[in-house]
Amino acid sequence: MSFTFKEGCAGILYGVLVNYLSHATGQSGAGDGNVNTPFNIAVGSNGSIVKSTGSDTINYVVKSSGTTQTLNVVRIQPTVFQPLIMAAGNSGAVVRSTDQGETWFVTPQATSSNLFAVDVGSGAQFCAGDNGVILMSFNMGTNWMVQSSGTTRNLKGIGMYGGLVVAVGEKGTIVRTTNSGQNWINVSLPDTSINLYCVSQRTRQNFNVSDFYIAGSQGRIYKSTDNGATWSLKNSGTTNTLRSIFFSGNDSGAVSGDNGTLRLTTNAGETWFSDPVFAGLTGTITSIAEMPRTTKTFTALSNGNGPYIISENPPFVGINIISSEVPKNFDLSQNFPNPFNPVTNLRFAIQSSEFVNLTIFDLLGREVETLADQELPAGTYTVQWNAANYASGVYFYKISAGKFQQTKRMVLVK
Repeated sequence: MSFTFKEGCAGILYGVLVNYLSHATGQSGAGDGNVNTPFNIAVGSNGSIVKSTGSDTINYVVKSSGTTQTLNVVRIQPTVFQPLIMAAGNSGAVVRSTDQGETWFVTPQATSSNLFAVDVGSGAQFCAGDNGVILMSFNMGTNWMVQSSGTTRNLKGIGMYGGLVVAVGEKGTIVRTTNSGQNWINVSLPDTSINLYCVSQRTRQNFNVSDFYIAGSQGRIYKSTDNGATWSLKNSGTTNTLRSIFFSGNDSGAVSGDNGTLRLTTNAGETWFSDPVFAGLTGTITSIAEMPRTTKTFTALSNGNGPYIISENPPFVGINIISSEVPKNFDLSQNFPNPFNPVTNLRFAIQSSEFVNLTIFDLLGREVETLADQELPAGTYTVQWNAANYASGVYFYKISAGKFQQTKRMVLVK
């Protein structure tokens, strides 16, 4: 089994697991009516589908997909009421669910090619696979239209943002559309020695622009800041093949791949670094997923044979970079708002690349939570602390970055 977040890539053997944290409001059609009901979906060989449930434990329940074809990838589109879930696999198999993965419907077969990528929007859905096949539907696969992608090369990843769609594959293949698939433009890499396996998308705040990221062999990561029209190479810090890439926050993301490779970014993919939490990983890490539960966030990985839990804490904590400009001084700002209930923002600036630790303490000096514990390049950052699980009172937050240390006081009022 392998796992991936919504923006991640297809795993192998036992598919991918994606996370959904519903925002049900108790209205008709809102699932079981519970607010913030988490679940995950995994897919794999012989049409296997497994749903994980539970609050602070992870339980697996096998579901019937209606197909015996290997399912290679699954995606979830959150909605106000029910999430739209779609999985794709070999011999053109596509199945869908609209009831949080409880029941599945086999959509009409539109191709005999193996499918390795799917992305699901509320308006359109896309699949991609071997022989340059791209399928599009406007009705969750009730009807599929075969697109003219302009390539016969095998496609391995696809990502979308509104009417913008990017698909990638072998020999540096990149095709994109700006009109929901009416026509496709070839913007492939000149280097045909690179195979591309995955696509991720990150929407910039206050801009009607989406950054796209693709990754593949030789440790290559490319970033586009113009909706996939042009691509710039980023230094991933590895030459191992990268199989999955996703972003969990505005600027925080991860890639995983061969030989136990797992790299992280906190500055929108400009630089990538390792985390000691994942030291000693082996095998092909086909994917990585955050699995939020009521009071914990599990981190699940897969080496293609099965899932395993690395930590109860996510490897990155949603640190967002405000500016990559080198600040004049090291600084820890007063949190805002203050007093707060239950969320507050912490801002800090580091003048040089340093290992940064940002930790919360209670009034007795006991460590409450660590918000950052990693290498960060020079810049100004914010990180959010959610104190929903803590009692009202005075708390302190302390930063250590090289020789710089500073502590400030904040007040939680419920």
